[in-house]
Amino acid sequence: MPTSGSTSTDTELLARYAVPELLELGAGAAVRATGSGVRSYLADGRGVAWHVPDTLSGRAAIDAELSAQRVTGSLARRAGSTDPAVVWPRWIQCEVTAKLLGLPVLSWLGWPGLIVPGDLARQVRVAFVPVRDVLVCCGLRAQH
Repeated sequence: MPTSGSTSTDTELLARYAVPELLELGAGAAVRATGSGVRSYLADGRGVAWHVPDTLSGRAAIDAELSAQRVTGSLARRAGSTDPAVVWPRWIQCEVTAKLLGLPVLSWLGWPGLIVPGDLARQVRVAFVPVRDVLVCCGLRAQH
């Protein structure tokens, strides 16, 4: 799966921690109740929690979408595609980048093709992890 930006240390951390075993997929309320990890919620009411070590929790974020979820017309126009396999990875990578860099919610909708600009992509490292019918983007803000 695609990755972007940052250092080999972050790449190694994602290889170790951005794995299905550390992603909890379940009912939204149950995921909320775990009280640990970083979370994302899905359109069908489920949630995903990424259980990262405490040393990473301040610079970690996730977003997730249903892998086969239909792409709306307006979103397809922004992304330049109706294919969920193209659109959802872009969407969740944009979300994770915005979360990690403290950008306003949905400020990234104007990014051409929903592709993270290079200057921002270099500030984060991401990994995509499929978990059953969900695609999760796990990200770390780069250490400087």
